[in-house]
Amino acid sequence: MEKIVTQRILNVILGFVLALSVAGCDKINELQQPSAKEVLTNYLDASLKSRSEEAYGYVSTEDKAVKSLSEYKSETDKKDNPFAAVIVNSVSFKVLGVTESGDTAKADVEITLPDMSVMFKDLMGAAFSSAFGGKDKAEIEKSIAKKYETGEVPTATKNEEFHLLKESDGWKVFLDWKAKKAAKEKEEKINALLSDAKQLRESKKLTGAIQKYEEVLALNGEMVEAQEAIKETKQEIQDVKEKQEYLGKVKLYDLKAKYYETYLEKNVPGVEFKIKNEGNRTLKEVQVTVYFKDKNGTIIAEKQYHPVLVTKYSFGGDNKPLKPNYIWQQERGKFYKADSVPTEWKEGAVSANITNIEFSE
Repeated sequence: MEKIVTQRILNVILGFVLALSVAGCDKINELQQPSAKEVLTNYLDASLKSRSEEAYGYVSTEDKAVKSLSEYKSETDKKDNPFAAVIVNSVSFKVLGVTESGDTAKADVEITLPDMSVMFKDLMGAAFSSAFGGKDKAEIEKSIAKKYETGEVPTATKNEEFHLLKESDGWKVFLDWKAKKAAKEKEEKINALLSDAKQLRESKKLTGAIQKYEEVLALNGEMVEAQEAIKETKQEIQDVKEKQEYLGKVKLYDLKAKYYETYLEKNVPGVEFKIKNEGNRTLKEVQVTVYFKDKNGTIIAEKQYHPVLVTKYSFGGDNKPLKPNYIWQQERGKFYKADSVPTEWKEGAVSANITNIEFSE
């Protein structure tokens, strides 16, 4: 009986000793691991000095799941960048402080980098001055880089916040590549939608343009550009509606088309017509499209004319607006030329429409 009790006591003691031993080993391993500050310092030094593979080793597992080493290196390696040496030799940083909270840490870092805005201005200036010198882009970049290698590099200092996570093998820098990737994809989607909307507006497909702008706002409800564009496009729709309704009040008549003779030319294809504004608004622009037909009545060409076109460059008696009840007619003996009309055109075979109007303010 005493042997059994003794054995049990020994087992308890042995278990306790083993537990202490394991805990002690874990504590020793933890003490041997670099601190959060050391890991961040190593990462920044490697990252800012283009040691991409080394820098990637300090990145968190969560980030590595988003971006592979090869992807990271393709983004960060600067082998073909003539400014690489300038950048590496001009960067510096200082970890101002690290605050740990369990398995997370936050660090404030002061980073000094080459001021790319100043360098870009130098690059653009050199490009402008070399525009007639025969230098290509690569040569200009190399000459600017050489200038900074031997002279003072403009720098800018900023403060950044970094986050770290404690993993099984120690502290790792958490860059949140997942969120950054999502933000980049979102930005690309927004830019694509804005581009589509612009093209739709230019082709007068205004309802489709509004739909694209609304998709943008679904991604970023605070985007002022999309908000303003919707207002402008809705106004354009209203303007188009007003113009379509008013077109019926602008009459085109006395349309004639034939081969004319001038002092210098013979058989010049041309057209004449009159326009009357039967509405109650003054027009600063009237666009007329004339369609030319062959002997079978098939349209084979068209030509646009602006008998009424008032712009800020108009002066004197030219290009007067077309007021209510006024009639526009060309001066006696003049006509609109149609030089590009094919020889297959049948003389006199034309039709015409008023295809656009603009109201005076």
